Amino acid sequence: GSFRSYVYAGHTFNYLIEKDLLYLCIAVDSAGQELVFQFLEEFRQAFDRHSRIAGPNRSAELTRTLRDLIGQYNSEGATTKVKQMEQELDDVADVMRDNLGKVMERGERIESLIDKTSRLSEDSTAFRKGAKRYNDTLWWRDQRGRMMLGLCVVVVIVVGSWYHL
Repeated sequence: GSFRSYVYAGHTFNYLIEKDLLYLCIAVDSAGQELVFQFLEEFRQAFDRHSRIAGPNRSAELTRTLRDLIGQYNSEGATTKVKQMEQELDDVADVMRDNLGKVMERGERIESLIDKTSRLSEDSTAFRKGAKRYNDTLWWRDQRGRMMLGLCVVVVIVVGSWYHL
């Protein structure tokens, strides 16, 4: 079928022509054409289903279906595919913002860890130098005592050999 739409005085006059039938929907301009055309297509499908049913309640059944369809589209839950996609896009954007915030926070933590690692490396180098200096100092003290003992032994031997002559 063919869809057409006209705007007049803040309302849209939307219709669908299918074979010999005309489906008409008047809506406020802010409803959007996609939503109105979606409504008209659903109503056309419901009409096709009810037109195949024979019986005296066919008109009442179609009236109930139309009332339910209007109620569904007038409720807050009526959304178009575009609105659903926009909502999904907003949700994805929110998730991306959260992830970006987490990455930035993680980056700050990584920078902090790198700084701490650098300081720890510098401290360990300073500790190693200080420990080596201390170890060298202790070694010289130990050697000084042995040298003094060796010097005393040499002096005793020299003095003893001097008096023996």
